[in-house]
Parts: sequence; structure tokens; C-alpha cells
Amino acid sequence: MSVKSLSQLFLVGFLGFALVGCSSTPKTDEVDNKAQATEQVDADIEAAKAAAEAKAAEELAAKKAELKAKIAGKVVYFDFDRSEIRSEFYDIIKANADFMALETSAKVTIKGHCDERGTREYNLALGERRANAVKNALIAEGVSPSRIEVISFGEDSPVADGHNEEAWSKNRRAEFSY
Repeated sequence: MSVKSLSQLFLVGFLGFALVGCSSTPKTDEVDNKAQATEQVDADIEAAKAAAEAKAAEELAAKKAELKAKIAGKVVYFDFDRSEIRSEFYDIIKANADFMALETSAKVTIKGHCDERGTREYNLALGERRANAVKNALIAEGVSPSRIEVISFGEDSPVADGHNEEAWSKNRRAEFSY
């Protein structure tokens, strides 16, 4: 190796050692401060997440309570000897479907009823058709069929006594039971 190459190699080595020697190690106070700042940021992020989750849970509970109040005691009424749902009752069905979308573990029983006119067998079948009409409307709104049960009481559970149209119209119904 020539003297020139050897001196260049020596110069490169010397500069390398000089640079390594000039580098400073971080001060422990700076490292501690950065660690504390990182921990504080992490704690702030966790607190913000917890607050957001609590707010979301509160809003969901309020929405469920609002829907539950909206559907409480609501009944779908039917015309004489009919099982078609009248348009005025679709809001009740939609509210029940919305409630079930939020309350994912909820199951509902649709109870079909009739007035006293007709035979017992006919009224049981008509009550079932009415309950199934409501069930199908809920399914159309996105509720899983496995969450809906239907039962017919026929004429056996009237809400209004009497033998007139006013009483009969109150008894031709489908009720939601959660």
C-alpha cells in the first residue's frame, strides 16, 4: 500500500473517531421528560376514548328509551275480517323495527286477536294471519325472522267488552310483546 493511501485511510479513521467522540448522549432529564410527556399523552388519549364511549353509550340508551316509549302500548288495528295492515300503522311497525335494530337481543311475540264474530277456529286462523302480516312487515324492515314469534288468541282475549262496532274494532288487533 502506498503512503498516500495509508494517509487517506488514517485520515478517514481519524475523522470517524472524531465524529463519534463529538456525539453527545441524551441527558437523563430530557429522556425522563419525554417519557412523562408520552405517558401523559397516552393517558389523555385513553381519557378521551373513555369519555367518547360513555357519551355514545348514553346516547344509545336515550335513543332506546325514546323508541321504547314510542312503541309502548302501540297496537295495530285491522278492519273486519281482514289481515291487511292499514297505512296508518306503518309508523308503529317501523318504530318497533328500529327498536329491535338497537336492542339486538330483543325478541318479540306478535299476538293476533279478533272480535267475537265468526267461529272459534276461523278467528284463530284470522288472528294468526294478522300476526303474520305484522311479522312480515317487521321482516321487510330488516328484523330477523328468528327474533319474531306469532301467536293467535282469536276471540279469546278481548280488550273491550260489548257487542257493537266500537268494542269489536278495539278487539281486531295485533299486539307487540317483548
